[in-house]
Order: sequence, then C-alpha cells, then structure tokens
Amino acid sequence: MSEQVFLARLQTELEERITGFEGVAGITVIDLKSGTTLGCNQDLVLTTASSIKVPLLVALYLKDAAGQLDVRSPFTVDERHMVGGSGVLQHFDHPATLALEDIASLMINVSDNIATNILIDLVGMDFVNSTMEAMGFHQTRLRRKMIDNPAAVRGDENTSTPRQAAELMRRLYSGEVGSREVSDRVLRILKKPKRTSPVARLLPETVVIANKPGGLGGVSCEFAVVYLERRPYVFACMTNWAVGPEPADFVAEVSLEVYRYFDVLNRSTEFGRRLDLGDFPDLRG
Repeated sequence: MSEQVFLARLQTELEERITGFEGVAGITVIDLKSGTTLGCNQDLVLTTASSIKVPLLVALYLKDAAGQLDVRSPFTVDERHMVGGSGVLQHFDHPATLALEDIASLMINVSDNIATNILIDLVGMDFVNSTMEAMGFHQTRLRRKMIDNPAAVRGDENTSTPRQAAELMRRLYSGEVGSREVSDRVLRILKKPKRTSPVARLLPETVVIANKPGGLGGVSCEFAVVYLERRPYVFACMTNWAVGPEPADFVAEVSLEVYRYFDVLNRSTEFGRRLDLGDFPDLRG
C-alpha cells in the first residue's frame, strides 16, 4: 500500500535524526491502528530518568487490584521522607496526609521525588522488577530511589529500552496490563496534562497525551501514547550521553516530526487524500 511507502519515509527520517544526535539515542514508534513499528536503536539499554515511574505506577495499580494495598488509603508525608530534586512535597511546611492515588498523581504530573520514594517503599522495588520481568521486559529495571546519588555512581541506574518502553505503553492502551480497568486507571493518571514535557511541547494543545517524561544530566526520555482520533500512536524516545546541554529539545523535535506524519494519516483516506474531518464525521475514531 502507498501508506507503507509513506511510513517508510518516516522511518528514514527517524534513522537520520537518531544517528545524527550528538550522543546516543533510540526511538520506537508504534502505529496503534495498523500495528506497524518504526524505530532506530530500539534495543539499546538506556537510562530512563523519571520515566521509570511508569513501571512503578503500573505495579501500584496491580497491587491495588490484587487487594494488597488500597490507593484510596491515606498516607502522611513528613520530614522523614524529604529529598530534593523535582516536586512540591519538599516545600511543604507541615505534615500532609494524602491518598496514595494523589501521591501517585504528584509522582507523575510534577515528577515528585518524595512521592516516588514513598511508593517505592510501599510497592517494593522487587515487585516492580518482577512485574516487568513477567511481562517480558528484561531490561526494564528500577534499581534505585530518586536522588540516591551514591547508588547512581555505583551503576545502580534505572533503565529500559525504547522497544520495551513502547510495548508497555501499547499494552496499557490495549488494556493488556492486568485488565482493561487496571490499564485505564494507569492511563488516567498519565493523561493529566504535562504540556512542557518533550513529547507535548511542540504539539497542538488539543492533543491528548498519556505520558511520563524523564530528564537527568545528558539524559532525556519519554514514554507516551498520543491520542489522535483515527491514528493514535506510541512514542518512546530515549537519549543518553548527550553532548549538548538540552537533549529534551531533541526529543521534542523528533516528537513533532512523528506527529506531522501521523497527523497526515489521521486526516487522510487509505489512498492519501486529505480530508476535513469536520466535513466527514463518519471518519472520526
């Protein structure tokens, strides 16, 4: 089909951009309508930074579904939990009692490191990793808490691959993580707006995205589902060893390029004729 030729052009574009990155980068894109996978360096094991919080969120809701904890239960955050880095809990002047689900929202939406470390303690690092192992994600590993610099220096880094990150997001979209209900509960948290994240920064504000970015020195990462009406897709891009100061800018530019192609698919017939979806409501997803 001519559509396959069109996607082959995107594949070539991705290869050129990834190999031209000043550092090491990998990407996997999955067309959620056709199942076509595109990418480059898809099986490189790379640092995830805060994107590792997606597997932790998955493990949290699987434990809730199994009755092993209750995301509605209250938890009091106080000075014992304080760490630096991103987030808002470190700036609270008094102990705060929040539902675990709200702590999970802080972990995802403002990448709160205190919230993350609380959930790591409650869910268990071993459970997160055994869950990923059972799903076949052998290189997706949570090895340290947030802002544990000695662990990072030892090489206890949180890792995944673009292919495994993308497949996790695909399974969430398809309702294959635990159940449709569990997958939707995870996606509901991930869909809360993060417009400054690399995947979203250059895209129209009307586009719904379920995602978790991550960034560290020399690292930018993004696990995402982009919900175009007729052509949703998974976007998983990871950069390490960046020579330049802003690898997130690179991820944002690649995200825009992928969106441009899928936006054309979203608004075209199978033969490539561009249509105004407002005039053809039956074509909407």
